[in-house]
Amino acid sequence: MAQQVFKILNATDVKLISIGDGVSVIKSMTIANVHTGAATIDLYLKNAAGTIYYIIYKLVLPNGQTLKLDSDEVSFDNRLYDLYINLAGTTPVDVIIN
Repeated sequence: MAQQVFKILNATDVKLISIGDGVSVIKSMTIANVHTGAATIDLYLKNAAGTIYYIIYKLVLPNGQTLKLDSDEVSFDNRLYDLYINLAGTTPVDVIIN
């Protein structure tokens, strides 16, 4: 999988990886809070029926901090699930998926 980079700016569900994108392994994922305030983050999987499975739920990431998830924490079956992120407010974060 090629590196994917996202700037998430507001409280919208953002699909990072779609079902069928051919992602077999995620080596790592970083979420960096690039704002002066804390960011509240949901990271989750959603199947075709719309059922949500949270990887991270309401995590408060302090300003200037980065969360790193390794492959065993974020890899999933891309034939069955989309990967989404959602912010509780307007604190922007940068997401890098390797």
